[in-house]
Amino acid sequence: MVSRNAQLAIASLIELAKSERRMSATEVAEASGLSKPSVAKILSALRQGSFIVSVPGPGGGFTLSREASAISIYEICLFFEMQTAMPDSCVITCGCTEDEPCKIHLALRDVENLRETTLRDITIETLLAA
Repeated sequence: MVSRNAQLAIASLIELAKSERRMSATEVAEASGLSKPSVAKILSALRQGSFIVSVPGPGGGFTLSREASAISIYEICLFFEMQTAMPDSCVITCGCTEDEPCKIHLALRDVENLRETTLRDITIETLLAA
């Protein structure tokens, strides 16, 4: 599952990628249709995660720190604490272990691998082109 914060981050990054200039938090919020407080919080986190750079003062604002093609959805989700499909321990009392997983664990591992691969393949640039 993609967390709410990751969804807000993706929407904000898309708006920044569309722009050919720096954008303020207010401009990102208006362009994305999101609330200014939510966008301001997300932009701060994205700056701390090195997804964006900020320039303070008049004429300042936010821009992507790298090309949109170099920012994967997986990286964003991971930064915003993506939940995994794999449970920490088996809830079925089947006696399986990490070295000898049960069929359910094998299936969940496949799901996790597929999700990770898919999210790594989708970038901000991919979403711009959609």
